[in-house]
Amino acid sequence: MNGQLAVAHSRQAALRRAQVVLAPHESQSPLTDEQLASNHISIAGKDFYFSREFETSGAVFSYLSTDADANAKCPAIRCSAARCEPKWLCRQTRSNAGAEVLGVGEWKISAKQQWLDAAKSAGEIAAYWGLTDVSSDYRLLRANSAKQFYNFFEHNIVVNPYNSKLPHLTLKNSCVDGSRLYQRWVFAGEDQHLGEKRAAGGALTGTSRVSGYTSQGSLQSVIDLAIRRAYADLAQNKKVTVSAIQKQSDGAHVSGYSLEAVQLSSQLRISANIIELAVTPRVGKPHVVSVILQETLAD
Repeated sequence: MNGQLAVAHSRQAALRRAQVVLAPHESQSPLTDEQLASNHISIAGKDFYFSREFETSGAVFSYLSTDADANAKCPAIRCSAARCEPKWLCRQTRSNAGAEVLGVGEWKISAKQQWLDAAKSAGEIAAYWGLTDVSSDYRLLRANSAKQFYNFFEHNIVVNPYNSKLPHLTLKNSCVDGSRLYQRWVFAGEDQHLGEKRAAGGALTGTSRVSGYTSQGSLQSVIDLAIRRAYADLAQNKKVTVSAIQKQSDGAHVSGYSLEAVQLSSQLRISANIIELAVTPRVGKPHVVSVILQETLAD
């Protein structure tokens, strides 16, 4: 009896999660005993089927599928990032059909963990849509003398999405290229409007292009860096405070030198959409990630 009750609670939880994405504004009655026995449920006019429950460490997991044979196993779909097959691997865009979000999972310890990492990366990218607090601090120092030349710069970027919860996403496609898993997600349910927000009048854009390796060594970390740099570019295009110091010696008693220090600072709350995220694969070299942001009307 306890096992049947656990399955019932697990399936009810799966139903609630599916309803949030597929029919957020419709009320859904709890599953009847007949529905639990038939493994079939209808949500927003679409048919879904329960697969066999998975039990581990005293927990029960239930899954909903659009396939009547929900227990069937299928091999992973292979793809080629080098040839951009399918096209969504290399370019995610926003259209009337919805906004695409890329998820990337590197192989670590298991296929399950890789899938979770890819889904998490998509959620982190999606969180950048909408209101975001941006802090960009760029410093440049140049010193020049007859014998030495010194050039130093650093760019500190902090980007914190203002949204307290991650948007709802629906997984549309997934495929494997080598040891890397790619997923294509789109905004779903009550968050579909995020991909349709209108650009503000005289909207500014922010762009970035990153080619290199990060300390984490993953493609997702390069994508994250490119997005943060695009936000910094947008913030500086919108409002920037410039501080500069210049000093020069003619060398009457010592060798002449020149010193220049420049600081560009921006701290803003920005509403923006990622209108394009492009990944250009290169054999034997780090991928190139390009991002275009567009300022939008804040809610």
